Amino acid sequence: MSLMRIGCVGGHSGRLNERAIDDQWVRYLGEYTELVPIPPLSFVKLFGGRVDRWLERYPDSLDTLASSLRELAERYQVKTLYMNLPFLIPYLLMARSYAGLDIGFLFIAHSVGSPFWLRQWLAVAPWLTQRDVLLVSTASSREALLQISDRYAMSSLIPLCIELTSGEAQEDARASRTGRRILSIGRLEDVKNIDALLVCFAKIHARMPDVELLIAGEYTGHSSEQMERYRQLLLNITERNGLQGSVTFLGPVDGEAKRQLFQTSDLLINLSTDPGETFGFNLIEAKAWGIPVICTNWNGFRDVVADGVDGLLVDCSWDEGMPGIDHDQVVQHTLRLLGNAVERSTFSANAFKAAECYGYKRVVPEIVQTLKQASMNAVHPNREAKMVAGARLCDLKEMYRHENLSHLALMHERQITVASGSATIAMQEWMPLAKAIIAHYAGRYSHAKH
Repeated sequence: MSLMRIGCVGGHSGRLNERAIDDQWVRYLGEYTELVPIPPLSFVKLFGGRVDRWLERYPDSLDTLASSLRELAERYQVKTLYMNLPFLIPYLLMARSYAGLDIGFLFIAHSVGSPFWLRQWLAVAPWLTQRDVLLVSTASSREALLQISDRYAMSSLIPLCIELTSGEAQEDARASRTGRRILSIGRLEDVKNIDALLVCFAKIHARMPDVELLIAGEYTGHSSEQMERYRQLLLNITERNGLQGSVTFLGPVDGEAKRQLFQTSDLLINLSTDPGETFGFNLIEAKAWGIPVICTNWNGFRDVVADGVDGLLVDCSWDEGMPGIDHDQVVQHTLRLLGNAVERSTFSANAFKAAECYGYKRVVPEIVQTLKQASMNAVHPNREAKMVAGARLCDLKEMYRHENLSHLALMHERQITVASGSATIAMQEWMPLAKAIIAHYAGRYSHAKH
């Protein structure tokens, strides 16, 4: 039986955290399908080199885009495209649906509630069909999409996946751990609450002076100034609390260095309240290495971590403009697990077991089966496409959940240009606006059954 052919965007993401996830995911998908790499420039050329110029020529440019997309699919002999270029997805879906092309799209909801991604999901909604497979990793993130549009009921709830560690690697990890090493890994940005982690760690360190905290990741933000301010804040907290000998900033890590970190760490702490958080890939990385997790009870985290089984959740509240976390609980949870080797070992064994649900050999076949089912659905030409694309979002009454969106100024933008609009806004301003869509991110919900 021949493998399903899927066109994919060649090359690699510029960001380490995105590259680490996407490169692995594509490799796993390639074991069960025939992947056909297509140069990124080929997709950009569909728009004549620049999306903004393509928009200037709209609506005539829509016919050209549809024709060029058909030619691209025929040239590479593919009828399904895996897309990880979010700024192009809405327009490619639009052109496909407008012309009724037999082309399906596979893409992943890596974020929902951030300013950039909300614009993307507003732009995607009218053009999503049963021919497409939109993967959503957690039930909480899917609920957020449904707060935007009922059309996201077509999304498929399938988690991100990982390669499981071998039994030998698990034994090496157990032998390498001292019971005193805490790991934080991921992007360093204010919504990730690394500053809160340092404040909590100062209290933990006062009770357990031999505990060390390793912070791995790259600084991210809207500007170099924002990143530098946050870097300086973290250094000031570290110095003010005399933690220079106990806290190490490792910068971005990958490959063997990353593997060593997971092998030798006893706890992973993630206190993110990022509106763009959907899953927490480092949480399943920790599971694969049998590391108990302490994390915020935030969005998809609660779907991944079973409280009291393979990790502990920290209470979140969202009574003010920005979400808050219970610092005392972070300290208590950490002292509890570091001080109880038996419980920590039990959590570790449960984490190893829970990781099996995210093994790619279990997850990817489910994705492929979903793709095959989607490929049997026809795409009919959308005769109202140009009318919908030219309308203001607020006038598309049946398309969006206006009760959650009407307060947003962007709802007065045209559907075709919303994806390309500015997404630069201070998080203190954005979070109150996004609350109608993602208020459920904070709070205690039922956990996934592992």
